[in-house]
Order: sequence, then C-alpha cells, then structure tokens
Amino acid sequence: MIDSTGYRRDIDGLRAVAVLSVVFYHYGVPGFGGGFIGVDVFFVISGYLIGGHIANELDAGRFSLRNFYERRIRRICPALFFMLTSVTLAAAVVLFPPDLHAFARDALFVIPFLANVEFYKAAGAYGAPFSQQIVLLHTWSLAVEEQFYVLFPLLMLAAARFVGRRYWLVLAPLAIISFVLCALAARIAPIAAFYLTPFRGWELLLGALVVLLRPSPHRNPKIRSVLAISGLALIALSDALLTNRTPFPSEYALLPCGGAALLLYAACDNELPVGRVLDNPAAVRIGLWSYSLYLFHWPLLVLARYYAFEPLSISTRILLFLATLMLAALSWRFVERPFRDPNKLHGSARLYIGAFLSAGGIFLGAIFLQRAYSSPQWLTPRERALFPVHTEAQNRCTGSTPGIATDPSCTLGDASKPADTILWGDSHALAMLPAVAAVFAEHKDAVAFAERGACPPLLGVQLHPPRRIDSPIFLATLSATGLEQGDACEQHNDDVLRWVIEKRIATVILAGHWRTYASADQNVGVLFLSDKKLPRPASLAGNPFVFQRGFERLLEALNERHIRIFIVEDVPEIDANVPYTLASAERLGRHPNFALSPRAYETQQLNVTQIFTAMQSRHAFSLLRPQDLLCTRDACAVTQHGRSLYEDGEHLSPAGAAVVEPIFEKLWQ
Repeated sequence: MIDSTGYRRDIDGLRAVAVLSVVFYHYGVPGFGGGFIGVDVFFVISGYLIGGHIANELDAGRFSLRNFYERRIRRICPALFFMLTSVTLAAAVVLFPPDLHAFARDALFVIPFLANVEFYKAAGAYGAPFSQQIVLLHTWSLAVEEQFYVLFPLLMLAAARFVGRRYWLVLAPLAIISFVLCALAARIAPIAAFYLTPFRGWELLLGALVVLLRPSPHRNPKIRSVLAISGLALIALSDALLTNRTPFPSEYALLPCGGAALLLYAACDNELPVGRVLDNPAAVRIGLWSYSLYLFHWPLLVLARYYAFEPLSISTRILLFLATLMLAALSWRFVERPFRDPNKLHGSARLYIGAFLSAGGIFLGAIFLQRAYSSPQWLTPRERALFPVHTEAQNRCTGSTPGIATDPSCTLGDASKPADTILWGDSHALAMLPAVAAVFAEHKDAVAFAERGACPPLLGVQLHPPRRIDSPIFLATLSATGLEQGDACEQHNDDVLRWVIEKRIATVILAGHWRTYASADQNVGVLFLSDKKLPRPASLAGNPFVFQRGFERLLEALNERHIRIFIVEDVPEIDANVPYTLASAERLGRHPNFALSPRAYETQQLNVTQIFTAMQSRHAFSLLRPQDLLCTRDACAVTQHGRSLYEDGEHLSPAGAAVVEPIFEKLWQ
C-alpha cells in the first residue's frame, strides 16, 4: 500500500524477506542454504529508493549533494556506531587476544566503509570456515552500499547534464558492463567478485533502472499479481537452491535480483495476495527493524558460538534470535528514529561534527585495542603460554627468497659465517625455523632460509585454487591478456634452486605440509597441482602423481650436485585449533582430550609415507622424524609444561619447535 507521502509498506515487507533470508541462512535454518541472497535483494531495494529519490529532486531542480549525504549519515551512522560500540565492549570480554587484535583491525576499516576491501584481502571466501569467526564480516555489504552512494549521485548529476531525464542511457551500459565482469570474476576471482563494488554495482543499478525507466505498474491486478508471485518465487528458489558452492554473484544473482525488481515494479498492495503477505504488520515491523537486525544478528551469533566453542543447540539459537529481535527493536526506536528526523535533533553542522567525533572515538578505541594486543607484553603469562607468537626471526624471514634483489636472503644461526645449509619449504618450514636457528647457533654454523606460504619445494609444479571454468580457449585468452594468475610458487622454487647451485650449498633441509599436497582427498587437499604431464587438472586425483614427480625432479637436481638432503616429516595434525581449544576448555571448566594417537598419525601420513618410501629406492636423502619426540606410545603431545606446542592445529609453536630441535642434530652426525 502507498500512502499520501509515497511510502510503500510493501518495500518494508520486502526488506523483511531480505533480512530474514540472511539471518536464517546464518542460523542454519533448513531451506535457506542460499539465504545470503538477502543482501542482493537489499542492494536492489537501495538502488531503487536512491535512484528514485535523486531523480525526483533533480527533476524538481532542488537536488543537493550536502542534503543527500546528510540523509545518508542520519540513516547509516547512528545505528552502525551503536553496534560497533556495543560489540567492541562484548568482544573485549569474549574474544581471546589474537582474535581481539584482528577484530580491532577490522573495525578500523569498517568506520571509513572499506571493510569489503579488507575482507577481500584478508578474510577470504564468505562461506569459508575461518570466516565464521570474523565478528564484523557482515559490514562488507555496508561498505559496498556506501561506496555506491558516493559515486551514484555524481553519476546522476553528470547524466542529467548530458542526457537529461534519460538516465538509463548512462546507467544501463554501466550495469551491463558490471554484470559481465561479475559473471567472469565469479569464476576467475570469486572472492573479488563477492566483496568488491565494481562487481556488485549492477545489482544497485538494476534497482535504480526499475524506477528511472519510469514504468507504471500494470493496471490489471491479475498481471501485477503474476509478476509479484514470480518475483517472490524467484527469491524463495534462490534461498532454497543456491549454496556456498554456487559461483556467486554471477548470472545466478539474476534470480534474487530479478525477483526483487519484479516485486518493486508490481507495487504490491492489499489487492494482491503477495501484497497482503508483504503488507502485514509483522512483515512491515521487521522491515523497519531490518537495518538494526542485520547489524546485530551476525556479531551476536559469532560471539555466542565463539564463547560456547561448540555448535549451538536449537533452543539456544531460538533464544539468541529473539534477543537479536529485541535489540534491533530498541536500536530502531531509540537510535535510528531520533536521528532520522532533522527537526528533532541538531542541525547539519552539529550532525557532521557529532558523526566525526563518534567515528574518531571508535577509531581511537580500535587502534588502542589493536596495539594493546599486538604486543606480548600486554598479555598475561597464561595468555602468552596459550597463544604463542612468532619469534623475531620468523617475522623477519617470512616469505624469503634468497638471492632476489628485492628479497635479501635470511641467514640464521651464526650469521658471521657463510651459510652452506638452507631450510627450504612452506609455512611448516617457517614453524620449524626456531628449532633450526637454535641448533645451528649451538654448533656455530649458519643456515639460510627460503619460504613461501602454501608453496612446497617441488620443481616444475604449479599450484592452482580449484577452477570454476575449464575452457582451454577461455583460459588461453586470459593468459594472453595477462588476466590469468601467474604461478609465483614455481618461480620461487626455481629461484631458490638457482641460488643453491650458485652458492654451492652443501646441505638442503626440506620441510612442508606434505600431506595436503600429496592427497587426492578433497577433505585434505585444497590446491590443484599441475605439471607438463597434467597441465589442466580437473580434480585432486592427479595430485599424488604430480607431487611425486615434482619432488623427484628436485631430488635429482640436488643429487647430481652431491648435495646432502634431509626431509622433515610432517608433525601430527590435530583436528582442533590447539590454543583456542585449551583456552576455551579452561574458561568453561572442561578437560578435552583431542591428542592424536601414534596409530592415527601413521594413518594420517600414510600416503606421504608411501611416496617417500618409493623415492628412497631411487634417490639419496635422509628423513627427520619430529613425531619421535612429540609422540609417546599412547599419544602425541599438544602441550608441555602448560604451554601450547601448536599455534593452530598443524603448525608447531616456537615451544613445539624447541621440543623437536634434537632431530636436527643428525646433520652433524
């Protein structure tokens, strides 16, 4: 229903559909596996409302950028700042130091509406397991909207000057370009497609085009009803059929966005069945609360799940949802509403000053938390024992490639001597660095270090994330245009080997997360390995063979030059984040038993063990076995003297590295 002021209750009802889709998706409600599309529905609604508002004021000759941005501040900032303040206080109580530090860093990007850029760079896929602990992850969508709001009024002003009221002549081509880029990026760079505004802009522009093309709702209520039912069905199908594995956003986003556009065009009222659904008091009320509900639902869920350190029961989720509804209602009534009325509160000058001071206060608080929890001196002895931090050498040497001018070599042990040994590998080699540095210092020898994360020391092997597109012609086109990602790992290994040969290195120590590269199991392997024999893998099935071929190439190259080779077998991989499990157990008064048995470790490493055994019959190398010092007959240790031996579930902490230090004595025997 549309009242005399132009307010449409059905749009608030559509907001309710959008926000409940997102909330039910996050709460794991059956039938909402694609509920993340609620954000896309919000984008279409925002584009519709903002586009219509600006066009009306431009046509009337009274549009003002200052007034526009003032309304945006009144609409967005009060509830956002209230949420940030409340959640920061709760996070300071609930989160453990490493995550509180990360939370504070994220908050610094939320305030200037750059969270989507930060999460694109740091957080990874929206549905990935590690993203589920990011308290402010949901603010990426606010950043997209605000970035759109900065540019869209300027675009409308330019369009009004050159094409008059035919705004679509400018907006439609931009929407098509954004959509095409989005469909391509969803398969090539899916994380960028999800978080970044250029790939999401078409959704907001679609909403704007619905109103700017000025189509009047069809007079025939039956036709309008069909359009409205179709629109609601498209959104419901998106909720039910899409999943985290769907390339999204892409052409699949046309389903919810098209559904939202149809509902907005149909202008549902009480004459239509869908109108009676969207126009009912409960839907409208939730729609009015939708912004605050969206702001609070995710932080409360993450913090509750984080504190409980286990899946939340159904009854707990219901209580949490009801608490979120209550908090959203209070935020709407006492924070959102008062600030939206310019007649009830201070004028624009004081509004800008207040917004600036509030943002500044939260910003300074976030900086304080970030710096406070970035230094071990601020942590209690128990926190330092449970949450290990990297040594100075690990921080300094991360990502080292010896011999590269822009990345000087990292030498440890007795640095006054030339290094004739190198520790070479991925992040598991970095975890071993404290042990290697200590034992070389004791022997007054020097050791060089070469490391690249998720890059095993193999020759002639490329590593790729799983592709969503396999067309050779298309991939060749991407490569020719420079859009295909180059394999920096292969280049890194070539550079390290060249340095080893040039410096006449006598001993090479190889360390890596061998299990994940040599496995064809999708629950273990996360990257596709390729070489000349298998240039375009379609699955992980070829990984064990490519891994062995790449390893043998390296062994052959080193054996030809009579270089001693030591391979560090991988440490037991614990099916839990050790520091968090220990800290949570202490907080909740529990005594978990999550240590791995030696037999389970042998099963875990079986595939790699078989490959190493096969290679030993053809190549000269020695194995170093950290498991001999970590494991007893009954279990593999995860703590020692109250200190965590792991920094997560697979990387040893500096304390853990100290435990396995004796295995490197074999180099001098």
